Amino acid sequence: MAGTSLLNLVSLTLGPFGSIWPASLIWAACGWANQGPNAVIALMLFGLGLWVDLLTGGPLGAWAVVALIAHALTMLTARFSVAMAATPRGAATITGLFFLVAAFILSISSGKGFNVLSILVPILSAVLTYAWVAPWFDLSEEEA
Repeated sequence: MAGTSLLNLVSLTLGPFGSIWPASLIWAACGWANQGPNAVIALMLFGLGLWVDLLTGGPLGAWAVVALIAHALTMLTARFSVAMAATPRGAATITGLFFLVAAFILSISSGKGFNVLSILVPILSAVLTYAWVAPWFDLSEEEA
């Protein structure tokens, strides 16, 4: 995930639709949601969010907060809806929606405008590719 975030340094964009690179924080927020509340995971998400902030030149801590909010809301949704976790794409879609809402709330609270189009392509590409990267985020211990 940290390596994929380096792609943000390559300035390929689709104009008003933003970066072509996936919002890979969604992968981590979704993939680690099945672990339940865990301080180590929260610290890792926060660190990855800070890393994205540094790479994108965003306000320090903004993407970290967005990742933590999306992660917490995904865990909460998984507790109340087993159907959400039925497929990796379904779980990533829910996390992507929470990611979008959290980014919107954060941008509004900071007094800056929010361009929905510029975040949609990275969210959609992260959701569509999540099924391939989901096994990397499985932290459960397998029995031998």
